[in-house]
Amino acid sequence: MTPCRNCGQLNDDMVRICRFCGAGLAPQPQATQQQEYTPPPYGWDESSPPPAAVAQPYAAPPLANGAGYRCPRCNATYLPIVEKKISSEGMLIFILLLFFCFPLCWIGLLMKQESRVCPVCHANLG
Repeated sequence: MTPCRNCGQLNDDMVRICRFCGAGLAPQPQATQQQEYTPPPYGWDESSPPPAAVAQPYAAPPLANGAGYRCPRCNATYLPIVEKKISSEGMLIFILLLFFCFPLCWIGLLMKQESRVCPVCHANLG
C-alpha cells in the first residue's frame, strides 16, 4: 500500500493516481525499510464515518458599519428577518368570498403583510 503525498490515504501499489484526491502518485523506490504512515490532517479515517453535523440555530450576519440596531428584547445586533404572512383582512376576504363567490376565494390569500422577527429570540418586532 502506497500513501498519497497529497492527502495521506493509502492506495494500492499498482495505481498511479490517488483514488481519493486525484493527485498523481510517483513510483516508490523499493526500499528495505517500511515507510511510516502519517494520518490525514482531519480527525477521522475512511473506516469510520465523519462526525455528524450539529444543528445550530440560525445566526444572521451582524449589521454593517455598526448601524446601531438592537433587539428590544434580547439586545442582539443582528438584522431582523422579514416574513410575509397573510393579513387578517386577507383572511376575512377569503372567508367572505368562500361563501359568496367560491371561484374567487383565492384572492384573499394574496393579501400579505410583512412582519419582522428577531433571529435570536424570535420576538415579533412589528
